[in-house]
Amino acid sequence: MSAGRFIHPVDQGVSFSPALKLISVLAVAIVLQSGIGLVVAGVLVLWTLLTHRPRFLKLVRRVRLLILVLFAVTLFMTPGTALFPHWGLFPTEEGVQLAISQLLRLIGMLAAVSLLLDTTDDRSLAAGSLALLQPLAGNRQWPERAVARLLLVFHYLETSPKPRNLQDVMALAGADVSGMPEQGAPEVLELTATGLTSRDISLGLVMLGSAMVCLFLGNPL
Repeated sequence: MSAGRFIHPVDQGVSFSPALKLISVLAVAIVLQSGIGLVVAGVLVLWTLLTHRPRFLKLVRRVRLLILVLFAVTLFMTPGTALFPHWGLFPTEEGVQLAISQLLRLIGMLAAVSLLLDTTDDRSLAAGSLALLQPLAGNRQWPERAVARLLLVFHYLETSPKPRNLQDVMALAGADVSGMPEQGAPEVLELTATGLTSRDISLGLVMLGSAMVCLFLGNPL
């Protein structure tokens, strides 16, 4: 896959651009840490279960071990008032509250990511990432190389055999895809609507501004 040859077709009038979707996910991540974070997480989870259940459940299954580990660490490592004094110091009341709230926030974030992945294909995600990175790069070409690598990773994950055991998972996690054969990966990457429009910038600023207001108006629940 070549990182140096990109074709940028003219925007076809997308109502909600990939870049704006990525900004909205970032805004959700900020809001989830605010005082209304648990409410937002609950709404997101319910909406995703109703409209995008397969993708959401698949994503939760993939990270279930990480979720359990984070829940257990927060539950047993948070100091406070012992919930069962005859057991010792842990778990604590504060640990239970914090573990449950962080679990809900994490699942809410997974719901937001599920919505993004179910409504946006790999090429559109790459185009949105390129649109957000280009203003930071100036005249340098590293955003295109980064997006080319991102698409190569997507292609490799789609074509690689399914891991059969823990060793396969670790090998996949540490794989260097840059040195692997491309096996059907395209030579030219055609990305649509890579530029940020004034509408994207305006709506993005409104989303991020609103998220920051929610974050600073109150402490997390």
